[in-house]
Amino acid sequence: MRPKLISYKLCPYVHKAAIALRAKDIPYDIAYIDLSTPPQWFRDISPLGKVPLLLVENEELFESTAIVEYLDDVYFPRLHPAEPLKRARNRAWMALVDACLGAYYRLVGWKSEATFPKALEKLHACFDQLEPAVTATPFFNGETFSLVDATFAPLFFQLNILAEMTPNLFDNARHPRIVRWKNALIAHEAIVTTVVPDFRELYLDWLSNKESVLARRALAED
Repeated sequence: MRPKLISYKLCPYVHKAAIALRAKDIPYDIAYIDLSTPPQWFRDISPLGKVPLLLVENEELFESTAIVEYLDDVYFPRLHPAEPLKRARNRAWMALVDACLGAYYRLVGWKSEATFPKALEKLHACFDQLEPAVTATPFFNGETFSLVDATFAPLFFQLNILAEMTPNLFDNARHPRIVRWKNALIAHEAIVTTVVPDFRELYLDWLSNKESVLARRALAED
């Protein structure tokens, strides 16, 4: 029975799970739901009311990290390093993505143009923590794509759209390693092929409803 991923088209956590599936060449099915009016069957099986869910072997898995860790345990090739200390280090850096996503979501909802640089600095401060850890190239561990890459790629993918409206969103002088890593990730097949074809249009439509600084910039560019 093929795994089935329950998805919302713009969710970075779903994108993370889909990237892991694609990077491992796992055949899977996908179903999209509207999180504003989720179907009853979804509410019945999702303890937190969130996506992703992975339906596999008559079980439901929730939480994106649990899902990708399961996939890495069961399917080859392994995306975690084999060496225990390096694997633990990878897992520790994966946890930082939640703080970065928090800064990102505050940024997309920020309404004051005057204080927008303050919100942007919160994101840059998160990247300050990450930058020293990005020592390899092109991916986090070097040539081999890993779960750390799958974890940060959805954030970078969405931020790269926003960078069209905010040129200093990525600071190449301050975070050259992250910029290099981001560029490698957003060109990777597993990242590009696991979003819907009209992702950019859907994303900008979602953004335009926020009455935020970035929403106003997006509307001005239309």
